[in-house]
Amino acid sequence: MKRSKGFLSLILTILFVSGTIFAGCSFDNKSKDGAINEDAQSGNTLSFSVTLPSFGKIMEDSMVQKEWVAEMESLTGKKLDVKFNYIPISEYSDKSKLLLASGDITDLVLIMNKDLYNQYEADGLFMDLSPYQELLPNYLDLVRQATNGEIKAIRSDGTFYGLWNMNLPRQAPDKGMGVYTPATYRYDILEKNSIKIPNTIDDLYEAAKRLKELYPKSFPVNTIWNSFDSLFLAHHNGGSQVYWNGEKYVFGPMEDSYREALQFANKLFSEKLLDPEAFSDKEDAIKKKIMNGTNFILLQSWFNSAADWNRLATGEEKFIISLFPDNPKYGKAWQSINDYSTVSVDQGAVMVVNSKAKNAKDLVQLMDLQYKPEIIELVTWGLEGTTYTRTADGNPTFVDSIKNAENAWEEGDKYGMRASSSYRPGLQMAIDTKAFVDFAPNDFGFVNGSIIEKPWETAFADMPFPNDYTPPMVNEPFLEFTDDEREQITSVMSPINTFVAEMQNKFINGKESLDNWSAFQDRLKKTGDIDKVLQIYADALKRYQDRVIQ
Repeated sequence: MKRSKGFLSLILTILFVSGTIFAGCSFDNKSKDGAINEDAQSGNTLSFSVTLPSFGKIMEDSMVQKEWVAEMESLTGKKLDVKFNYIPISEYSDKSKLLLASGDITDLVLIMNKDLYNQYEADGLFMDLSPYQELLPNYLDLVRQATNGEIKAIRSDGTFYGLWNMNLPRQAPDKGMGVYTPATYRYDILEKNSIKIPNTIDDLYEAAKRLKELYPKSFPVNTIWNSFDSLFLAHHNGGSQVYWNGEKYVFGPMEDSYREALQFANKLFSEKLLDPEAFSDKEDAIKKKIMNGTNFILLQSWFNSAADWNRLATGEEKFIISLFPDNPKYGKAWQSINDYSTVSVDQGAVMVVNSKAKNAKDLVQLMDLQYKPEIIELVTWGLEGTTYTRTADGNPTFVDSIKNAENAWEEGDKYGMRASSSYRPGLQMAIDTKAFVDFAPNDFGFVNGSIIEKPWETAFADMPFPNDYTPPMVNEPFLEFTDDEREQITSVMSPINTFVAEMQNKFINGKESLDNWSAFQDRLKKTGDIDKVLQIYADALKRYQDRVIQ
């Protein structure tokens, strides 16, 4: 795909050069007075700039960050001269898009959007790293351990333009599941009124209706991030996108299950059980509502929000989390599951090298060090003897002062390792996810019909994986599109996605009757050639299958 060289890109470039977007950032090797930094150009110094997300703290203050710099200097034999361009995570998506559109990027850039990476992947902006494979032993070792890792990390023509984030497993092979957006309930209110935690979506409806009778001014049901994904998953539908259904790629809004999910949401809305502000509420507003009794049921929420709310409760408020209830028509409700039972190529983050970078070999070697076991342990767990010790079998475990703290993540912030709340040391390219389980606090949950008080992270540790809760998308094929195919998909899907998003809300809030479903389908097909897009997916699937067989 060719980048636009028009007026917008010119303006963006001017903005970056002037510092309007990233004020105070410097991407060259000059000192403040404009002189060339001789140390940065010498063979004893590795000088580069890198763009990374920030999670709230000044990274340079981190004990682990300082140790990471020392380790990198020891392993490379060079002094590091790094210009970190940190962008708040809340702004990272938008600003990284602008950064790439300008074409004026730092030497290294962490891209946290697979589609954005694919857009520029072979466009000349990023360096092809395949000629440096011999310099990537640690990275490629992990890639080969991951399921279909080489297919995900390396294109069919042998090239690759970035190194993906790698996650070490937090669960035993083929066991457990990570459900990080469960349903959340005001348990004190349910218990007070003898309302059981719903096992089915019919139970959820009846519970909401009863709560409305008891608290007429309330809107019992809400959802976070303006998302109804949990409802679609309960109807065994992937929502308003093209998704893998286990046999082929389909478009969610063309399936009957999508309409059925909208019917359920519309029933909640029409009976004033669904908060009318569910389409616009931000997290702070939802937190306030569920604390003051305006809402009692969240269709989904981040899994540790309930624990935070329980700690903040000033009265009898008590919150409990549970898998989203099952759908009698479809059986077990699909859940928003992550696979953490194997080494994984995380398609949510990839580090790229500016094709104009002058010290490519040194940068590639530095990047590979991020996948070295000792460095993964350092950035994830911190300093042995200070933040962690070892169990009898040699595995790291956090010290008691961290594990027993009221808020272990905030306690970890004193040291600044990856498992803490607000720090992401190093280049953020690999983590040992077991650290998140090691100090996970007890959560108040509902599992298999019983109340539990244990870390949600371990609530399903003994469950076989995959299982009936697992959406087929979790283990979908990894498709590789040509530039032409990607352009066609974007051209067709952009207007379709806008149309579907508008109609989805209208169907839920009743501004559009579901009796007009056939007309909606007709308009959808006239808005864009969805059949052509599905054929492109089918063609890419065939190429993937051929590659797997080889």
